[in-house]
Amino acid sequence: MFSDKFKHRFEIFITYFGIGIFVLHFILIMLIKFGLISGQYFPDNLFGHPFASLFSPFSILLIYEVYLLIYYLRKSYTKSVAKQLEIMALILLRNSFKDIGKMMQGEMPILQSDLIKDISGFIAVLLLLWAFYAIENNRKVTRYELSPDFIKLKNRLSSFLVLVFLILSIYSFSFWLLELIEFSHNHDSLSNPSNVFYQDFFTLLTFVDVILLLSSAKNLQNTILVIRNSGYVLATLLMRISFGFENWERIFTIVLGASVAVFMLWISERTAFKQPKAST
Repeated sequence: MFSDKFKHRFEIFITYFGIGIFVLHFILIMLIKFGLISGQYFPDNLFGHPFASLFSPFSILLIYEVYLLIYYLRKSYTKSVAKQLEIMALILLRNSFKDIGKMMQGEMPILQSDLIKDISGFIAVLLLLWAFYAIENNRKVTRYELSPDFIKLKNRLSSFLVLVFLILSIYSFSFWLLELIEFSHNHDSLSNPSNVFYQDFFTLLTFVDVILLLSSAKNLQNTILVIRNSGYVLATLLMRISFGFENWERIFTIVLGASVAVFMLWISERTAFKQPKAST
């Protein structure tokens, strides 16, 4: 599952699958709009306006981003953290389409919607991601000799994450579809689609990060790198708990987590923390 051939095929699958889901979502919205399907069976924020169909392709794109996170976890912890920031940025961008239906219909003023919050968070995380990549591209990478046992552990954990990723994706999507069926009877039964899958996945990812941190400590000769990786775990945890918040608290927690990741990478590259040459 980590070969270039599989990665390329998965990219093609995601492309066509995303287009198919987008078309299906758009058709459902148009059927509701022309009265061919009752709108009581579908939430307005996802099926109330044609623009809401843009929520679907971004959801499929996020699936590929999660795969890339696991893919890079085997190679570089820092790159996998960058993928976490990309995922959070895409989630915020995707969320911007949830309430666009009501806004386009004039049912919700823009200042009272979640659009301002999500776009503000998206811009902030995107700027932090830009800073993260700028630091990453300019840093001098020091190669450390990792033990075969640690490399084997990373590979096993990555394979385990892929398996959980597949199972959790199917389970989360199926459970949400069942809730969507019950929506016509109980409008409070439908979970926030933004929290489907990602809340559980980031919980698991946090524990995987802790395992890798404890296992890698003896392989890293520079203490600041251990501290940096610990900061990465904190950033992952903050992004995980953001799913339990709403409104500006959610945005603040996501931005705070991304800021911690950028700061830890930046501070670890300061000259004062570099190992001095042995004096003679």
